[in-house]
Amino acid sequence: MAEIFQDHVFINGKDSIDLMNKGCTPEEYVNALLVVYKKFSNIVINNLSNDRNFVNALDRAMNKMVNSTADTKRYPKSSELLVRHSDHILRKSKMSAVADNETQLQSFIDLFKYVDDKDLFQKFYSKKLANRLIQNTTVSMDTEEFVINGLRERCGYEYTAPLHRMLVDMKVSDDLTKEFDSYLRGKNEVPSVVFSVNILQSGAWPFSSNSGPSEEQSGEKPSSEFNIPQDLATFIDKFKTFYNKKFNGRRLRFVFPLSSGTVSLNHTTRPYTITMATYQLSILLMFNDKDALNIQEICDGIGIERVDVYKTVATLVDTGLLRKEDNDVFTVNQDFQHKKGKFRLPTTIAKEHTEQKEVEQTHQSVEDDRRLYIQAAIVRTMKSRKQFGHNELIQQVINLAKERFTPSVAMIKKCIEVLIDKQYLERLENQRDIYQYLA
Repeated sequence: MAEIFQDHVFINGKDSIDLMNKGCTPEEYVNALLVVYKKFSNIVINNLSNDRNFVNALDRAMNKMVNSTADTKRYPKSSELLVRHSDHILRKSKMSAVADNETQLQSFIDLFKYVDDKDLFQKFYSKKLANRLIQNTTVSMDTEEFVINGLRERCGYEYTAPLHRMLVDMKVSDDLTKEFDSYLRGKNEVPSVVFSVNILQSGAWPFSSNSGPSEEQSGEKPSSEFNIPQDLATFIDKFKTFYNKKFNGRRLRFVFPLSSGTVSLNHTTRPYTITMATYQLSILLMFNDKDALNIQEICDGIGIERVDVYKTVATLVDTGLLRKEDNDVFTVNQDFQHKKGKFRLPTTIAKEHTEQKEVEQTHQSVEDDRRLYIQAAIVRTMKSRKQFGHNELIQQVINLAKERFTPSVAMIKKCIEVLIDKQYLERLENQRDIYQYLA
């Protein structure tokens, strides 16, 4: 009876799978799953006395739905869609109340337990969380903590430790910024700009110390070659002095592609306050001294590669802040208008292309991490008993990895061959399906 119920649930949930395969929005996909989950969860509770057999049948059907994919050679899209759905809820919005947010997020956590590729989910989630924290677009730190605690209940502390460290970094950074402000005022130096710094632990955040998530993936130039505007350079030098006195021996590396600033426009009929990336801000500041600049002058002034200058200038032209004249000359748009008086400038005009590239890079990163994880699991398993049969070793590795992902037999076989080549193990001469650990 439970198996019939399981098949019935899966058939009813086929619409959500079809939506995913056709390319739906994250909200459409999640809502379709929730309709099925809530409908049959209520039936199990109210009509089937919450019988354990039917509870398990519902879980198996939901697991099959969530992890379905039309292309068996590619990862299911459920991790990506669930994370993008949560990101939409967790970003600042005037449209939804906090209580409503938590209800939606609890439903999201309920669906998360059915995801098999929890390592892939973690990669996507950590990148979205990092963007929200860095860009200061999170709805609240308490809500972020609510979600992370929910994920921790499902997967344990180790799974959510990097996410929690990001929240800790932001809290510590807030305290440091206040201390720095007091430090300046103690020296009778009243700041001419509002200056805040986020101190990020390099191992906890999902990008390198030289670039942000998008820059790392697109292979942009290290931020160390960026020519810092004088208005910012003064405060950076003072912060370095303050930080080195407080934490002797620590090394600071500024990541300008992740930085942003807020600027007020004084040349327009209506006042505007715009938050933008540091590169965009630096280019606009050049027009304080000149009415027109050609692309070479901008390249020389900002110090980053020409292709990146074109990308950055394109966003300023696309939003109407700059005008492009003949011969790659740019001027300030004196007639600039925007429907909002306060807004954030987009950092790219090719968002869909960037998102697709990010997905592909994340998939590749997960693939690499899985190979290393499987190799480590094989070595740990072989050390415990010195000898293992082929099928027994594969099953043991699958059992070790199942909390994070379900490894394919083909990938495990490839990892075994790699370890044989590295002389961690060998096949017995007379029994080729038995592996011997080499100390």
